[in-house]
Amino acid sequence: MVPNSIFLILVSSMFHAFWNILTQTSNNAQFFSGLKGIWIIVLAAVYFLLTGYPIDISQELYFWALVSGLLHGFYILSLSRAYNTQDISYVYPIARSAPVFVPFFAWLFLGEILSPIIFLAIGIIVIAIYILHFDGQLVQGFKNLIQAIAHNDLRWAFITLALVVSYSLVDKRAMDIFFLHFPNQPFANGITFFFLEAIIGFTLCNIIVLSKFPLEEVLKNWRIDLLKGFLAAIATVASYGLICVVLQFEQLSAVVSLRQISVLMVVYWGCWKLKEPFGRQRLFAGFLILIGVLLISLSNSAK
Repeated sequence: MVPNSIFLILVSSMFHAFWNILTQTSNNAQFFSGLKGIWIIVLAAVYFLLTGYPIDISQELYFWALVSGLLHGFYILSLSRAYNTQDISYVYPIARSAPVFVPFFAWLFLGEILSPIIFLAIGIIVIAIYILHFDGQLVQGFKNLIQAIAHNDLRWAFITLALVVSYSLVDKRAMDIFFLHFPNQPFANGITFFFLEAIIGFTLCNIIVLSKFPLEEVLKNWRIDLLKGFLAAIATVASYGLICVVLQFEQLSAVVSLRQISVLMVVYWGCWKLKEPFGRQRLFAGFLILIGVLLISLSNSAK
């Protein structure tokens, strides 16, 4: 992977961590996601007014934007259901396991063939994320997770995982087509596609939220977090818009793995907020992720 792509993913991860922190500190995370979606739809309207609506793109791209938007919308719903029905200690490691499965499906549907260095880097990054989540108790953490899978209803966690893998594959396919038709405007391609799918996804999200909760309750929470929701919307556009840019040039498996750096950023922010020491496990996980990033950067020169 070229240095420019790694830089964009690192910047994307910072924005991803930022909007996650804003969500965690909001008055109500589910309502906040809907508010963020409203702001993103407003930003999309402004963007298309300034740049012109993309009437020149093919019907195939509109199709993939529709599919991606539906998958992202159901992902938001599925993740909320997963966290509402089971403990986060079981849901999180399953939902975050996309880098384990994406390489196989990217090979199956997209024809990606990864070098041994990339496989090693992905494995190191995934282990680092699990170390962070299990607080260094990797073996015991997996034992507890396997036991939970055998005895608990974790269907929504696995549905969430399937949706993450699915929208990753769809978005990669869409960005390949975008780049094929418009090779000289990768940033415009990425932002345009993000807004197209986000309009669909967040419209679906808000329909679900407004159908489940009283309008007065939703509006009350939106007024409290109005500015924070706007900042989260900008961060989300920057975060996934940049990923859509990188997907035009790099293999999906490597991109999905590198995005996990945002988890490390959120964990370290939590340590700073709670005035906790980083601890050996968290520092070791950070070291492993840096090794993974270095290996992915070296993979391009090793070809």
